Formats: sequence, C-alpha cells, structure tokens
Amino acid sequence: MLSSSPEPDVITVPTGGRPITLVHVTNSKRPISKASSKTLRRYRKQVQKVRHVLTSDDPTILLREEIRSLSKNEKNSLLKDAGITLDISPEQGLAIKADLTLPWNKIRMIRRWLKGSGICLASERKQRQLAATLVGDNLDAEIAPFTFLTASKNEEVRGAPHAFIPRLQDSVFDLLEDNARCNNLTWHNGRIPETEIWVKVGGDKGGSSFKMNFQIVNTPTPNSVQNTCVFSVFEAGDSTTNLHMALDRYKPQIESLQGMKWREYSMRIFIYGDYEFLSKLYGLSGANGRHPCPYCTINQDEMQLSMSMRAGCSQSRSLQSFHDNHQRFLDSGGNAKKVKEFYNCISKPFFDVPLSQVCLPGLHISQGIFLKIFNLLENACHDLDVKMALIHSGHSTLSPSYTNHVLNLQELNRAKAELDTVVQYLTMLVEHQTYLTVAIGQSNSILANFEEHIDECRKEIKAAEKKVQVLEKKVEEGFSSKEEPFVKALDIALQSFGVRRQNYHGGAFVGNHVHKTLEHTNLETLSSYIIAMAQREAPALLQEAEMVAGTFKQTFSLFAKCHFIYNQNYVSEAGCNDLEHAIATFMAHFRATFPGENIPIKMHMLEDHAVDWIRSNQHIGFGLMGEQGAESIHARFNRLYQTYSTVSSTSHPVEKLKYIMKEHLLSISPTLITAKPPPSKRAKKSQ
Repeated sequence: MLSSSPEPDVITVPTGGRPITLVHVTNSKRPISKASSKTLRRYRKQVQKVRHVLTSDDPTILLREEIRSLSKNEKNSLLKDAGITLDISPEQGLAIKADLTLPWNKIRMIRRWLKGSGICLASERKQRQLAATLVGDNLDAEIAPFTFLTASKNEEVRGAPHAFIPRLQDSVFDLLEDNARCNNLTWHNGRIPETEIWVKVGGDKGGSSFKMNFQIVNTPTPNSVQNTCVFSVFEAGDSTTNLHMALDRYKPQIESLQGMKWREYSMRIFIYGDYEFLSKLYGLSGANGRHPCPYCTINQDEMQLSMSMRAGCSQSRSLQSFHDNHQRFLDSGGNAKKVKEFYNCISKPFFDVPLSQVCLPGLHISQGIFLKIFNLLENACHDLDVKMALIHSGHSTLSPSYTNHVLNLQELNRAKAELDTVVQYLTMLVEHQTYLTVAIGQSNSILANFEEHIDECRKEIKAAEKKVQVLEKKVEEGFSSKEEPFVKALDIALQSFGVRRQNYHGGAFVGNHVHKTLEHTNLETLSSYIIAMAQREAPALLQEAEMVAGTFKQTFSLFAKCHFIYNQNYVSEAGCNDLEHAIATFMAHFRATFPGENIPIKMHMLEDHAVDWIRSNQHIGFGLMGEQGAESIHARFNRLYQTYSTVSSTSHPVEKLKYIMKEHLLSISPTLITAKPPPSKRAKKSQ
C-alpha cells in the first residue's frame, strides 16, 4: 500500500465514512537526547509530515500551539537551546533611544543585557547611520548675541547658545513626506479642505530657553509633543530684540510657505502661541496697553461693558492696519507715551500672516480665566479666615477696626496689581528701546523719547513699591489668621483629586489641572470642603460659607460649559450656538456677581472672538488648533538637558544644544514613532 501511495510514508484508507490517513513513523531504539543528527533530521521530517496531514493549509499553526502550551521556563530553555535570537531593527532601537531619551552608552548597556536573553539589538553603527539620515544636514548652532534683563530692569548683551534649522521649508516638506510614507496624514473628515495642508507656527518660553516650532495639523494628533517640531531654540528670554535675532531669518521663508505647493496641496500657515507671544509677534505693547487686543481695536474701558452696550465701538484689525498704525507712530516721533493713539502698534509685525490665521490661545484663555476666578475664591476664603479669627478672639465683624482692615487689604491688592502693571510696562519699554537701538542707532529722537518715558516709569515703580510697603505694614498690624484654615481647605480639596498649583507663574494651574478641576464632581468637592470647614471650625459662619461655595460653584460651572465646548477638536454649528449662549451667560453672571472686577484681555478674547474664529476656520476647535504641544515640549527638552548635562562629548554649550536638537528631531520622526509599540490598555478598576 505504501508503494502505491502518491506520498511515501502516508496511506489513506477508505472506510464506510470519512477516510483514515496513516502516517509511517519510525520507533526510536534509544533516548532521543542521544540520537545522531541524521536521526534527528529524519524525526523532524516525520513530525512535519504529521502536521501537514493535520493542517494542510498552514502546518505552522500546530507548531505555534505546541510552543504556546509550554511553560515560561520551558519556552526560555527552548529558545536558548535552539540558539534562536530575536532581532530588534535599527528603527526600533533608535525609537527606544529617542523615546526614553537615552545616551549611546546606555544603549550599549541595554544591548549587552538583551544579548544575554537571546535578543539582538541592531548595531550602534546602523542606528547612528539611520539617525544621520533622518536628521540630515539641515541643522546649525552658534553663540549669538542675546539680551538679558538685569535686576535693575536694564538689558545687557551676552553670548548664548542658539540652535536652528536654517531651511525651514525643507524641514516642513521632509516631515510631510515622512508622514505620507507612514500613512499618517489626515484631513479630519473634511474639516480641512482636501486641497490644503495646514501648518501651525508658534513659540513659547519655558525654563531657560525659548523654542520656536511648527506643527502639521493634517495629522491625527496635531497638538501632541510628537507632532511639535522645534526649528529654533535659544537659551535666553523672549524679548523683542531676542525674537528678532532668532526669527528674522524666517520671515521670507514663512511668508513664502503661505500658498506654496507640496505635491498637489496648497500650504496654509497659522500662527499660534500665548497672548504675550502673539502681542510681540504683531507689535502690540501688551496687555497693559489701552488697545491690547490683537484682533480688534477695543480699548480697556470698552472691554468692561457687555457686548450689547458697546456695539460698533471697535474695528477689526488687519495686517495693513498694523503696518499703517506703526508707521504713523514712528512718523509722529515715536513717543511711547502716545502709542495708545496708534492702537498700541509699537513695532511692526514679524510675519505677514493674516489675522484670520492667528489662532486664539484657547489653553491660556482657560488658564487665565480659571486663575482669576480661583484667586477671587481664595480672597473670599481669606475673608472667612479673618472673620473666624475675630470670632475666636471675641471681636465683632461690625467693628471699625475690622472694616479698616478689609479696606486696607483691598487697597493693598490694588496697589500690588498696579505695581505689577508698571513693572511689566517698563520691561516692555526697555525691550523695545534695545531693539530700536539695534535697528536705528543711538542718535534718533525716538530713542530719547523712550529713555524719558523709561525714567518716568522707574519713578512710578519706586512710589508704588513704597505704597505697597506701607499698606503691607497696616495689614500686618490688623486682624489676620496665621493658620488660614479656609484657604488651606482649598489646597486640600485640590489635592484630593490630584491637582496642585504651580510654585511659579503666580500660582497658576497647568492646563490639565484646569480641565480636571472644572469637572462637575470636582467642583462639588471643592465647594463641600469650604462648607465642611465652617461646620467644623466656625458654625457662626456656615451661612456665609455656603453662600461663598454656592456662588463660586456656579461661576466655575458656567465657565466650564464654555471651556469644554471650545476645547473640542470640532465644534458644529449647533455647538457654536451653544458656545455663544454659554459665553454670554458666563460673562453676564461674572459682571453681575463681581461688579468691581476688571475684565482682562483673555475674557475679552473669549467673549468677542472665540465663536467667530471657530466659525471662520471650518468649525475646528482649539483641541486641534491650541497651544498644548508648544507648552508640553518644554518638559521634553528638560529631560534632554538632564540626560546630556554630564556627557563629555557634549560639554561645549553650543555642541550640547545642537545634540539636544538632534535628539528632539529623532523623537518626532514619524519613521521612529511608527516603530514604537502602542501602549497596553489598562484594565478597568472594579467598583
């Protein structure tokens, strides 16, 4: 039968039903561990034949099942005894290095450890070659003259490291090609016109360095750190002079990118960043100017009024109006005192990108408004603490001494705010004076006007500082509560759901913590801690504490409705209508509840421009067009600075910054990002 079978060692026997297949297998006469190589090869072929008979379509299925059925130790022994190694490609190896910010000496150590477990990491030579290919030669670094603000609010020039990509257009197109190869381009379900590529260009100061970057919006997560490509970084402040030093080379490149073709697509450039950055980029004198808005000519007094009471008071700005007003300012003598007469256009725009393509700073609008409300809540809790101290000491809250204390405290807060305003204004004047000195020389009358105005500001600061000192002494002599249990209750409440204030930036909150605190359950927690403190420590103040908790819970909740709508990726027309109503309700409530409070520029931008901006830009929200990536990139650079702070080959500041830029460019390479395994989904906690 074997001789008549079409396959040796296999016989198919017909039966009354399904046929039976018999496979000839040789019995072993000695232990398999002592068999010769020839015998082992024969047995292997026989086992393969059995697998083929059982699974004619894919015999390896049974082999995988056999291996999978082994224990963990048996699998490890099998791989080791068989001499089987797992290879990690150069792309995967370089992705590990970039993602974990590891220097090459750490990669060598990892390779030795992996080799001991039968895993072969691609050689360092191959990884370095790949890194050189991905980064290319479009990177330079130098020591450049930057200005630094001294303690006396003067500026001095010092050399500082500056790393930059000289050919920005090449970098944008290379990153587009890399994303296209990785199938990583998207038009967000038609939100972006199918014939366009959108690119956001922006910057931000973080730590000791300023970073200018671009983001390709036609990617699944345009606001992520991995989509934020830094093309210029310098270790100095973001003064006007320093920005010109670093960014003037990009003016023709950014403006020519607008409308340029990549493949069959037209490029569209957007500018983004926080309010301070946008003001400097378009030549405004800042938030303390009479006309602080980059989108319209509204003045500070008009901002305090509701939209219905100031219809037609302001006009929309344009690129041409920025240039015209600045030129009129210079033609009039460039007197900084009179810059408000020219809508605060103290310098010309850096780039001629239309204002319709300047993104509203959604992240910083949320942070600024949230901080303002929270500071008001903190002041209200401080007032409860003072009243509790009075009650515990046997005094009445109706006594004249308490009234004077409250008035002094309010006056102190106003004096501090005025001092901060004058200091910020002086800083702006000094920055522009330095830039004008470089741009037009020392002999111009405009510089003389600036110098005179700067001297007046310094005198105002001295007077304001003296006033603050006097008021601080009066407040210290009045009623106070050193423990401040109500104020501390706020911090305890925040910590209960994982939120902390920053130790810098005026105790501001990071964007994620703003988002978390505005969730309904967390607002309930914040309110409950205030009421619980009154119940436990000052029952006489319970009614007032409940009023404070209820008022601020309502204020936060009304703002939360706005925040959660405009921070979406897409906002439908119905969503825009909801946002319009939510903003109007919140602003009406804020003006009615806090009638003496100033309406800052960020509230104005929310009230007057948020809905219009979203509608005019394909209903895309600030979830895609915000500045989160530019903020998050600082943490990435901080890790790189720490990693290479002690590496001997990068001891020179310029070489170190250039090396850090190379590592950054590797970390945002789509080729390496696609080589990175996706994170495992966390199992949901059982309730």
